[in-house]
Amino acid sequence: MEQPSAAPPPIPVNAVIQVGPTPIWVRFLAGAADVVVAGLLSLAIIITILIPVYFPDTQSILYEYANKSEGNFFRDTDLASEILENPRLRNMVLASQMIFYKIFFFYFFLSEWTLKGSSLGKKIFRITAVKRSLDQPLNMGVLLMRAWLKTVFLILFLPLLWITFLWVFVQPEKRTVHDLLTGTWVID
Repeated sequence: MEQPSAAPPPIPVNAVIQVGPTPIWVRFLAGAADVVVAGLLSLAIIITILIPVYFPDTQSILYEYANKSEGNFFRDTDLASEILENPRLRNMVLASQMIFYKIFFFYFFLSEWTLKGSSLGKKIFRITAVKRSLDQPLNMGVLLMRAWLKTVFLILFLPLLWITFLWVFVQPEKRTVHDLLTGTWVID
């Protein structure tokens, strides 16, 4: 009986995988998709749970102010200050802000953790966040820091957000400030 011939030895391949930064417009659209998803989720929780369960009386107060404003709700500064003087409305607004902050933070963190460096917006455009040295995975600390920085820049310091994203145009590797601070970059 013939012995099967031994398999040929493997041929060494010295392939170099080249990755580059994701185009700015793709990052912007992916980020916009993430903001829409997290924002809609936040609004759904605020409208269906927070206001009806914890602040039911504020609905009638808001309707009353909306009727008073006659379509100039945001331009009438006297009406706006009157709203902020109402303790129930002020508490409802603060609680709503806390829900926005928490939902955005957990959305960014959980999506990048479960989708291995991506979010729903990044998945749509087939991009992902990786450690600068590609041989290291994104660890929990990096994911928490990225989520926190994005939430802070996005919600708390909106003007600062634009500066952090404008940094992409100056930085040769097209990395945002939260990428630089966490040692990550977003690639195709």
